[in-house]
Amino acid sequence: MREPVAAELLFPDRSTGENLAIQLARRLRAAIEGGTLRAGTRLLGTRQLAKRLGLGRNTVALAFEQLVAEGYLDAHKGAGTFVAEVRALPQRQRATDRPQPQRVRNAAASRIHFQIATGAGPLRPGIPDLSRFPVAVWKRCARHALAVYDRDMGYGPAAGLRALREAIATHVRQFRGVTAQPEQVVVVEGAQAALHLAALVMASHGDDVVVEDPCYALARAAFETQGLTLRPVPVDAHGIETGRLPASARLAYVTPTHQFPLGGALPIARRLELLAWAKRADAYVLEDDYDSEFTSRAQPLPSLQSLDRDERVIYIGSFSKTLAPSIRLGYLIVAPHLAAAFRAARASTSLGVSLHLQATAAEFIERGHFARHIRRMNAIYERRRATLVHALTFEAGVPFRLGPTETGLHAALIGEAGFDDIAHAVRPNGDRLIPLAHLCVERRDCRGFLLGFANGTDDEIEQAACELRKALSGWGGSMTAP
Repeated sequence: MREPVAAELLFPDRSTGENLAIQLARRLRAAIEGGTLRAGTRLLGTRQLAKRLGLGRNTVALAFEQLVAEGYLDAHKGAGTFVAEVRALPQRQRATDRPQPQRVRNAAASRIHFQIATGAGPLRPGIPDLSRFPVAVWKRCARHALAVYDRDMGYGPAAGLRALREAIATHVRQFRGVTAQPEQVVVVEGAQAALHLAALVMASHGDDVVVEDPCYALARAAFETQGLTLRPVPVDAHGIETGRLPASARLAYVTPTHQFPLGGALPIARRLELLAWAKRADAYVLEDDYDSEFTSRAQPLPSLQSLDRDERVIYIGSFSKTLAPSIRLGYLIVAPHLAAAFRAARASTSLGVSLHLQATAAEFIERGHFARHIRRMNAIYERRRATLVHALTFEAGVPFRLGPTETGLHAALIGEAGFDDIAHAVRPNGDRLIPLAHLCVERRDCRGFLLGFANGTDDEIEQAACELRKALSGWGGSMTAP
């Protein structure tokens, strides 16, 4: 069946100045979600559709690639591009139908013994290029913030300075498609503080919480220290396996846009399954959107929260990857019916982040410096990403492969289950790699290394990756010995 949608529904509005590929992707997405384009429909080829819409072929190709990545389209070489099976989004829930937040109560911390490996060297993940931090611009914003707040040295709102909450809400609406008003934003000291606060408000000691397996080690630690019971769910090349979510869980912690650590992006069908599970199980989803701004795609994949119609998603962001970890600023975006509970919990656990720091960050975002910095760094990281991928191209028969690299600041080098990644995490030159085994909860079949490509020069990344490739090229068979 050929593409039946009326062409006028897809014609771009050139007067807005918005990227034409982004416009086309949005309109196609809306046609699919609304049922105008039905599952199985074969779209016109990029050349034909470009001619019909008066666009460049590359523009149409970029829009198609974006929707394939999101799971809205399926591309079959030689056969064409087809609309994927996508369930219609539910209607937004009325305010009177929303589940009420449970009372804020302290969770008793349990003692845990949890080893977290740290990397060292140019392939260390988790750290942006700190040499590119816009020091001069940040200082100007800081001076202006100090001039404005020089007589206001008291306590500020526990949920965060109004100016920063407004700046964050505007930014995530524009760049991540998040539904947010300033009243929904809670400013905290980084993503780790956000995880602890969410666990405190949304769960009680002993409650089940879903974590991806493998997962971010400090998220696991945050839940375990509050006495929650981990329910690990395996991830595959596309992210968490939503068909294996337990009905007993109160929370689910996920990284849907760039799974940590394996790198997959959760397709639209699984995103909708995850949201349906949350509603059915009376649970909430913690969406950690930690480095989604950096991508080689035409545009970042939309946030899970942008699809949420039942206000079940709690969105977590921070400035650690986009600016610098030492800034210690993060935030949650919660549903309106949860805002009061989160503000109360925040006031009971912390009196807030420095007003001067918050005012500086607000100025930095409002004046467009933050968006420009992200664009500039995305180009740099894209070059380094390509350097890493090229350097880690193995010969046929070597049992290692790179996971997805389209988004973020790291890649997973995945080996076979028998590979002892912990024993070989320290390289002869002194570099320390993070083994995937340290990030697993129950799995024994996920082995390899987590490799960053942000905090080293191009030459350093290439040299370290080439040395690693050479060291691993001798492996074969079950990989139980070098």
